[in-house]
Amino acid sequence: MKTIRLTILMSITLFFTSCKDDSVRPVDLTGDWQSEEIYVNGKLQKDISKTTWLLLKKDNIYKNNYITGTWSLNERNLELTPNENLSLQPLQYEVTKLSNASLTLEITLTEREYNWDFEDIEADELITVTEKYSKK
Repeated sequence: MKTIRLTILMSITLFFTSCKDDSVRPVDLTGDWQSEEIYVNGKLQKDISKTTWLLLKKDNIYKNNYITGTWSLNERNLELTPNENLSLQPLQYEVTKLSNASLTLEITLTEREYNWDFEDIEADELITVTEKYSKK
């Protein structure tokens, strides 16, 4: 009988711990964010780390330095869609860390798609960019 109770208790505990909600709510992302560190393929980019500013507004409008558009969120995937007149492709970021004061985004794309010329990286080379922000 003790074995059955223990099995039931363990099953319930396992069920509730496996149902943890890992999604991000849009309200959690809204705010004015300033980049602190930007990494390309794991290498800190000191020259651009503190140059990116990201504003995510409640009405799903975003501003990223001089680019404006709309943003949307699907679980942990943040999509930034620039205004049509800019002729830029949407960017699909993964929200890897989030707190009240910090935000970390990660994206894999080519250097050309990221619109930046990194040293020792070819324009069509696939890169992983990690952007770490703090809330202003």
